[in-house]
Amino acid sequence: MKFFFYKSLIIFIFFLIGFHFTFGIIKKEIKNEIIHFTSKENIEQIKKKIREEIKNGTNKESILNEADVRLLKAYYNKLKKDFEK
Repeated sequence: MKFFFYKSLIIFIFFLIGFHFTFGIIKKEIKNEIIHFTSKENIEQIKKKIREEIKNGTNKESILNEADVRLLKAYYNKLKKDFEK
């Protein structure tokens, strides 16, 4: 009985250690990505990219293709009906 208890305790401890390392590393990576994403240089780079895409979009004759227009129009009509209720 003691042997089973000790073996179970050791397995449980290894499980906790493995769980901590696995999810601790994932949590740390996510935290680092969030910090990198919210850095001042990265925010400025994203703003610059958005401005470029808007300029490119205004220079095009049509921004959306026909299938996207139909899909957005159907979604807009559905929202319009929901708001009228």
